[in-house]
Parts: sequence; structure tokens; C-alpha cells
Amino acid sequence: MLPLIVDLTGKKVVVFGGGEVGLRKARYFADEAEVAVVSREFTDGFQAERVRLVRSDAVEALEDWVDWADCVIAATDDSAVNERICAAARSRGKQYNRADGKGSFLIPSVIDRGNFIVAISTLGRSPAVSRRLKEELERMIPEEWASMVRLQEELREDAKRLLPDQPSREAFLRSVLEDGEVFEALKDDYDFAKRLALRKLEGGE
Repeated sequence: MLPLIVDLTGKKVVVFGGGEVGLRKARYFADEAEVAVVSREFTDGFQAERVRLVRSDAVEALEDWVDWADCVIAATDDSAVNERICAAARSRGKQYNRADGKGSFLIPSVIDRGNFIVAISTLGRSPAVSRRLKEELERMIPEEWASMVRLQEELREDAKRLLPDQPSREAFLRSVLEDGEVFEALKDDYDFAKRLALRKLEGGE
């Protein structure tokens, strides 16, 4: 399997299963895709999510909703039902994820800092390890990195105007990344950090 970051804007995702696992899966996609959740019952929390709730037996609704969706999520508490859902998705060439086994794609643990994301997966071998790695990385990656992404994006435009070639622009941007004073300033004062970086660009150092 290869990691990808995919734009699901305008895509349709169906989640079969109204339990806690189904809720997590639906919540993962709801910020970007159109999500429908099919289940006879729904755990608390679904009402607060931007998803369509379809009260129906998963097997009875299977054909229609797999046809409707671009991505199919099998998250019921019945392994045999999950297999039927995945088989229906495979037969139609749909991408599918299975909560109790391996599908055509996996859903990683994600650290989202706004300006960047970090995705972690053990390729289905150990969800517990993925969650633990996420906790460790959250502690290791300070919030200032999100501000650094913003700063680098803005400095790239300045560098294109003021530096003559790509190698010199790359060297400048790298020097900002490695500048402890700039990084420290990002904790409290973004504008000051940018002034420090521009001083390097304009030959002040």
C-alpha cells in the first residue's frame, strides 16, 4: 500500500454501522465529503455530525447505498455483514475500508495542525501502536511548526522576487528553518519572526 493525501470534496461516502466505530469513521470524512450512515440504531454523537442518517438494515440497504457512494465503509459489529459490504464494493470497483479487517484503503491516525498534517499507519497491523505513536508525535512536534509553514509559504514569494535562482532560494528557506532565533520568535510574535527572516533575505545578516 502507498500513502496518498486525497481531495474528497464533492465525493460520497457511505458508512454501514451506527456504533462508536461508525461514528469515528463518519466524523473522519464529514469535513470534506458527503457522508451517509446506514444503521438500524445510532449511538449518541451522530446528531452533532454533518452526516445523513439512514435508519435501515445494512443488508437490506446494501445495493442502493453502495451504488450511491464513491467510498464504502464497513463498520458493523457483524463480520459476515462487513464481508458482504466489502464484496459488493469490490464488485462495483468502489474503494472500501473495513473496520474489522483489511480493505482497499486504510484510515490513518492523523495529527492536524492546520498548516500541515501527519498521518500514521501500521498498515492495519496494530491500531493501538498507531494511536500511541500519534500521542508521542504530538508531544514532539511543537505548535510553532504550523507557524513555520505559514512563514515559509510567504517567504517563498519574497525569495522569488529577490533571489536569482532556485538553489539560492532553497538555501535561504533552509537557513530560516534552521535559525533558532526565528523559531523561538514564532512562539509569541509571528510578525517579529518574519522581520528576522526578511533581514536574512535582504542581506542584513
